Amino acid sequence: SLCKHSPRSSRIEQTCSMASIKLTYFNLTGRAELARMILAYAGVEYTDERIADLSAIKESLPFGQVPILQYNGTVISQSMTICRFLANEFHLAGRTNLERAQADEIVDAFTDIFSKTVSVIFLKDAEEKKKKLEDVHKMIEVQFGKLEQRLVSRGGQFFAGNALTWADIALFAGTDFLTRIGSTAIKDFPRMNDLNNRVGELPNIKKWMQTRPK
Repeated sequence: SLCKHSPRSSRIEQTCSMASIKLTYFNLTGRAELARMILAYAGVEYTDERIADLSAIKESLPFGQVPILQYNGTVISQSMTICRFLANEFHLAGRTNLERAQADEIVDAFTDIFSKTVSVIFLKDAEEKKKKLEDVHKMIEVQFGKLEQRLVSRGGQFFAGNALTWADIALFAGTDFLTRIGSTAIKDFPRMNDLNNRVGELPNIKKWMQTRPK
Protein backbone atom coordinates (compact mmCIF):
# COMPACT_ATOMS: atom_id res chain seq x y z
CA SER A 1 0.00 0.00 0.00
CA LEU A 2 1.14 3.53 -0.73
CA CYS A 3 -0.86 5.01 2.14
CA LYS A 4 0.77 6.33 5.25
CA HIS A 5 -0.08 3.38 7.55
CA SER A 6 3.49 2.97 8.70
CA PRO A 7 5.96 4.38 11.23
CA ARG A 8 6.58 7.10 8.64
CA SER A 9 3.11 8.54 9.30
CA SER A 10 3.73 9.43 12.94
CA ARG A 11 7.13 10.90 12.04
CA ILE A 12 5.50 13.12 9.42
CA GLU A 13 2.86 14.29 11.90
CA GLN A 14 5.58 15.08 14.43
CA THR A 15 7.50 17.13 11.84
CA CYS A 16 4.37 18.88 10.53
CA SER A 17 3.25 20.06 13.94
CA MET A 18 6.47 21.99 14.47
CA ALA A 19 7.20 23.65 11.15
CA SER A 20 6.30 27.08 9.77
CA ILE A 21 6.45 26.71 5.98
CA LYS A 22 5.96 29.13 3.09
CA LEU A 23 6.60 28.30 -0.57
CA THR A 24 6.82 31.22 -3.01
CA TYR A 25 6.48 30.83 -6.79
CA PHE A 26 4.41 32.06 -9.72
CA ASN A 27 0.80 30.94 -10.19
CA LEU A 28 2.06 28.07 -12.32
CA THR A 29 3.00 24.43 -11.81
CA GLY A 30 6.51 24.67 -13.29
CA ARG A 31 9.46 24.34 -10.94
CA ALA A 32 7.42 24.41 -7.72
CA GLU A 33 4.86 21.67 -8.35
CA LEU A 34 6.95 18.75 -7.12
CA ALA A 35 7.54 20.60 -3.84
CA ARG A 36 3.80 21.31 -3.57
CA MET A 37 3.03 17.64 -4.18
CA ILE A 38 5.51 16.50 -1.51
CA LEU A 39 3.90 18.95 0.93
CA ALA A 40 0.44 17.74 -0.11
CA TYR A 41 1.41 14.10 0.45
CA ALA A 42 2.84 14.94 3.87
CA GLY A 43 -0.45 16.61 4.80
CA VAL A 44 1.41 19.63 6.10
CA GLU A 45 -0.07 23.10 6.44
CA TYR A 46 1.90 25.73 4.56
CA THR A 47 1.49 29.07 2.81
CA ASP A 48 1.33 28.57 -0.96
CA GLU A 49 2.34 32.09 -2.02
CA ARG A 50 1.81 32.77 -5.73
CA ILE A 51 3.25 35.95 -7.14
CA ALA A 52 2.41 37.74 -10.39
CA ASP A 53 5.64 39.70 -10.69
CA LEU A 54 9.16 38.82 -9.62
CA SER A 55 10.62 42.32 -9.91
CA ALA A 56 9.31 43.56 -6.54
CA ILE A 57 11.12 40.82 -4.59
CA LYS A 58 13.96 39.87 -6.96
CA GLU A 59 16.66 41.83 -5.10
CA SER A 60 15.78 40.18 -1.79
CA LEU A 61 16.08 36.61 -3.13
CA PRO A 62 19.30 34.61 -2.60
CA PHE A 63 19.76 33.99 -6.36
CA GLY A 64 17.19 36.43 -7.74
CA GLN A 65 14.77 33.66 -8.67
CA VAL A 66 11.87 31.55 -7.42
CA PRO A 67 10.82 29.15 -6.04
CA ILE A 68 12.02 29.83 -2.54
CA LEU A 69 11.05 27.97 0.61
CA GLN A 70 10.86 29.66 4.00
CA TYR A 71 11.14 26.96 6.64
CA ASN A 72 10.98 28.08 10.26
CA GLY A 73 12.38 31.45 9.17
CA THR A 74 15.24 30.11 7.05
CA VAL A 75 15.14 30.77 3.30
CA ILE A 76 16.10 27.92 0.95
CA SER A 77 16.48 28.55 -2.77
CA GLN A 78 16.89 26.32 -5.88
CA SER A 79 13.92 24.14 -6.82
CA MET A 80 15.52 20.70 -6.49
CA THR A 81 17.27 21.61 -3.25
CA ILE A 82 13.86 22.58 -1.86
CA CYS A 83 12.33 19.29 -3.01
CA ARG A 84 15.21 17.20 -1.67
CA PHE A 85 15.04 18.98 1.69
CA LEU A 86 11.28 18.39 1.93
CA ALA A 87 11.70 14.75 0.91
CA ASN A 88 14.23 14.30 3.71
CA GLU A 89 12.09 16.20 6.18
CA PHE A 90 8.98 14.14 5.46
CA HIS A 91 10.72 10.76 5.12
CA LEU A 92 10.37 10.42 1.34
CA ALA A 93 14.06 10.54 0.42
CA GLY A 94 14.90 6.86 0.96
CA ARG A 95 15.92 4.97 4.09
CA THR A 96 19.61 4.43 3.28
CA ASN A 97 22.27 6.34 1.38
CA LEU A 98 21.91 3.87 -1.49
CA GLU A 99 18.13 4.31 -1.65
CA ARG A 100 18.59 8.08 -1.51
CA ALA A 101 21.00 7.89 -4.45
CA GLN A 102 18.56 5.71 -6.41
CA ALA A 103 15.73 8.18 -5.77
CA ASP A 104 17.96 11.16 -6.65
CA GLU A 105 19.00 9.47 -9.90
CA ILE A 106 15.37 9.17 -11.03
CA VAL A 107 14.54 12.74 -10.01
CA ASP A 108 17.58 14.01 -11.93
CA ALA A 109 16.43 12.09 -15.01
CA PHE A 110 13.02 13.76 -14.81
CA THR A 111 14.70 17.14 -14.28
CA ASP A 112 16.62 16.62 -17.54
CA ILE A 113 13.36 15.81 -19.37
CA PHE A 114 11.68 18.88 -17.83
CA SER A 115 14.54 21.23 -18.80
CA LYS A 116 14.65 20.01 -22.42
CA THR A 117 10.86 20.35 -22.70
CA VAL A 118 10.64 23.82 -21.13
CA SER A 119 13.26 25.20 -23.52
CA VAL A 120 10.95 24.31 -26.42
CA ILE A 121 7.62 25.39 -24.89
CA PHE A 122 8.66 29.05 -24.86
CA LEU A 123 10.00 29.21 -28.44
CA LYS A 124 8.32 32.00 -30.43
CA ASP A 125 8.87 30.69 -33.97
CA ALA A 126 5.95 28.32 -34.70
CA GLU A 127 7.80 26.23 -37.31
CA GLU A 128 10.89 25.82 -35.16
CA LYS A 129 8.71 24.98 -32.15
CA LYS A 130 6.80 22.32 -34.09
CA LYS A 131 9.99 20.61 -35.25
CA LYS A 132 11.64 20.74 -31.83
CA LEU A 133 8.50 19.41 -30.15
CA GLU A 134 8.72 16.36 -32.42
CA ASP A 135 12.28 15.86 -31.18
CA VAL A 136 11.10 16.30 -27.56
CA HIS A 137 8.41 13.63 -27.98
CA LYS A 138 11.06 11.22 -29.32
CA MET A 139 13.37 12.11 -26.42
CA ILE A 140 10.57 11.43 -23.92
CA GLU A 141 9.93 7.98 -25.43
CA VAL A 142 13.63 7.09 -25.20
CA GLN A 143 14.04 8.38 -21.64
CA PHE A 144 10.81 6.77 -20.45
CA GLY A 145 12.07 3.47 -21.89
CA LYS A 146 15.22 3.80 -19.78
CA LEU A 147 13.23 4.78 -16.69
CA GLU A 148 10.91 1.79 -17.21
CA GLN A 149 13.96 -0.50 -17.26
CA ARG A 150 15.19 1.09 -14.03
CA LEU A 151 11.81 0.55 -12.40
CA VAL A 152 11.60 -3.08 -13.51
CA SER A 153 15.18 -3.78 -12.35
CA ARG A 154 14.21 -2.55 -8.86
CA GLY A 155 11.15 -4.76 -8.53
CA GLY A 156 8.64 -2.86 -10.65
CA GLN A 157 6.66 -1.29 -7.80
CA PHE A 158 8.71 1.74 -6.77
CA PHE A 159 11.84 3.50 -8.00
CA ALA A 160 13.85 3.10 -4.79
CA GLY A 161 13.82 0.76 -1.80
CA ASN A 162 10.53 -0.92 -2.74
CA ALA A 163 8.69 1.92 -0.95
CA LEU A 164 7.27 5.31 -1.89
CA THR A 165 9.88 8.07 -2.29
CA TRP A 166 9.93 11.50 -3.88
CA ALA A 167 11.16 9.79 -7.06
CA ASP A 168 7.71 8.23 -7.49
CA ILE A 169 6.04 11.59 -6.85
CA ALA A 170 8.46 13.13 -9.40
CA LEU A 171 7.14 10.64 -11.96
CA PHE A 172 3.60 11.83 -11.24
CA ALA A 173 4.57 15.53 -11.33
CA GLY A 174 6.59 15.01 -14.52
CA THR A 175 3.79 13.16 -16.29
CA ASP A 176 1.35 15.89 -15.24
CA PHE A 177 3.69 18.52 -16.69
CA LEU A 178 4.16 16.63 -19.98
CA THR A 179 0.41 16.62 -20.65
CA ARG A 180 0.94 20.32 -21.55
CA ILE A 181 2.64 19.28 -24.76
CA GLY A 182 0.12 16.52 -25.37
CA SER A 183 2.46 13.70 -24.33
CA THR A 184 0.74 10.41 -23.54
CA ALA A 185 4.03 8.48 -23.58
CA ILE A 186 3.44 7.11 -20.08
CA LYS A 187 0.75 4.77 -21.47
CA ASP A 188 3.40 2.91 -23.47
CA PHE A 189 5.26 1.87 -20.32
CA PRO A 190 3.06 -0.42 -18.20
CA ARG A 191 5.05 -0.44 -14.94
CA MET A 192 5.52 3.33 -14.89
CA ASN A 193 1.90 3.87 -15.89
CA ASP A 194 0.77 1.63 -13.03
CA LEU A 195 3.02 3.46 -10.54
CA ASN A 196 1.83 6.83 -11.85
CA ASN A 197 -1.80 5.80 -11.37
CA ARG A 198 -1.13 4.52 -7.85
CA VAL A 199 0.55 7.78 -6.84
CA GLY A 200 -2.41 9.68 -8.31
CA GLU A 201 -4.78 7.66 -6.13
CA LEU A 202 -3.00 8.54 -2.87
CA PRO A 203 -5.67 10.46 -0.92
CA ASN A 204 -3.61 13.61 -0.31
CA ILE A 205 -2.25 13.70 -3.88
CA LYS A 206 -5.71 13.11 -5.30
CA LYS A 207 -7.13 15.91 -3.16
CA TRP A 208 -4.34 18.27 -4.30
CA MET A 209 -5.03 17.56 -7.97
CA GLN A 210 -8.74 18.24 -7.43
CA THR A 211 -8.31 21.46 -5.44
CA ARG A 212 -5.08 23.10 -6.65
CA PRO A 213 -5.38 26.48 -8.38
CA LYS A 214 -6.03 26.11 -12.10
